[in-house]
Amino acid sequence: MTQDEASQLEADFGVTFPAAYRDAVKNAYPFTDATEELDTDAESLRKSNKRCREEDPWGFPWKPHYWCIGGDGAGGFYFINTQQDDSTVYFCDHEDMAASIEDLDHISVMSFSEFVAYIQQLEKDVEKWDEEMQERVANRKWWQFWIPRQWPP
Repeated sequence: MTQDEASQLEADFGVTFPAAYRDAVKNAYPFTDATEELDTDAESLRKSNKRCREEDPWGFPWKPHYWCIGGDGAGGFYFINTQQDDSTVYFCDHEDMAASIEDLDHISVMSFSEFVAYIQQLEKDVEKWDEEMQERVANRKWWQFWIPRQWPP
C-alpha cells in the first residue's frame, strides 16, 4: 500500500493509523503477499473494514475507531484501536468474540513488534513445512498413496 492509499483510507474512515501500523502497511516489513494476518492491500482493507462497520459480521457493533488489519484464516481477526498510539494488536477468536469484544481485557493482545515477529515466524514455519513436503514427495515410496505425486498439488 502506498502512503497516498493509507492517507485516503484514514480520510474515508475517519481514523488515524498508529505509526507502527502505517509503516507496516507501506511495505516496510518483508512479508510475502500471502500473509493474511497483516493485510496490506488497500482495497481489501477498505472492503473488510466497510463490512465490519455496516454488517456487524461477528455479532457485535463495530466501534468506529477499531481497524481490522487481518485474520487468521479460521474466523478470528486482528484489529487495532486507532484512538491509541501504543501499537497494540488485538486478536479476537471467533469462538468467544461476542462475549469478549466489549471488554478488551479479555481479548488476546500483543505489541506490534511481537505481532511482526509472529508473522515472520509463521512465514518461516510455512516455508520449512513446504520444503519438508517437497522432500517427502521426492522420496515417496510406491505404496505411500496418501502422499501426493507432486508438490504443490
